[in-house]
Amino acid sequence: MKKFLCLLFVPLMVLTVSCKKDEQNNNDKIPVPEAIDLGITVNGKTVKWASFNIGASKPWEYGNYYAWGECEPKEVYSWETYAYSNASGDLTKYCPKERTAYWDMTAKPEGPDGILTLYPSDDVAHVKLGGKWRMPTPDEIDALLALKENADYTWEPWVYATDENGNEAKDSKGNVIYGLRITRISNSAVLFLPAAGYRQDANLVEAGAGGGYWSNSLYSTSANPRCPSLLEFNSNPDDHISIVRAKGLPVRPVYVE
Repeated sequence: MKKFLCLLFVPLMVLTVSCKKDEQNNNDKIPVPEAIDLGITVNGKTVKWASFNIGASKPWEYGNYYAWGECEPKEVYSWETYAYSNASGDLTKYCPKERTAYWDMTAKPEGPDGILTLYPSDDVAHVKLGGKWRMPTPDEIDALLALKENADYTWEPWVYATDENGNEAKDSKGNVIYGLRITRISNSAVLFLPAAGYRQDANLVEAGAGGGYWSNSLYSTSANPRCPSLLEFNSNPDDHISIVRAKGLPVRPVYVE
């Protein structure tokens, strides 16, 4: 397992108990998830996590993979194919203004645009599901991770997923699917994020061994604007992957009330 250079990964697993469905999906090919009530409030708003990834229909399915800020899956994930860079990886959109070692990594003659958070039109969760659905913020990911220290929750950092019949859920190759599971004891709500790995070039990497889920923002203090903030987890908690925004990750939406 490779060490991560840019981001912070944390484990999350089985999503099943539901609360409600959102408005009509604006893309008939993308199933609408249910909103899981884990009792999370951020900045005075209730934040519920989706029951499955964009492009999936079950909690344990990997779903589609997206480069950060893109709204369609593709065959090859690289700087050459990324929507907001040139072939050299120089950024054309979403680049902090703070002058760092990476400040000149922009293809815009006028310099970085200073935009840290995806516009709704570049947020695949909002584009595909509409309504109050969107990608999570870094603060909302932090609030989810904070549940690990709360007595009302059980936190299982690396467990296998179970299907509707209670059997081990498996991927298309017959491998048991692992991830992290959070259970809220008071209402029996369960959240599961599969270890779906990531896509680099035309390859699926680390599936079954680690997983990452995009937030909607760049790290506010990161020296490298190529690396957005994300939720990360691995079978080995000391391992981290290097995920730049041109790579493909699954997306787990949130519903904010």
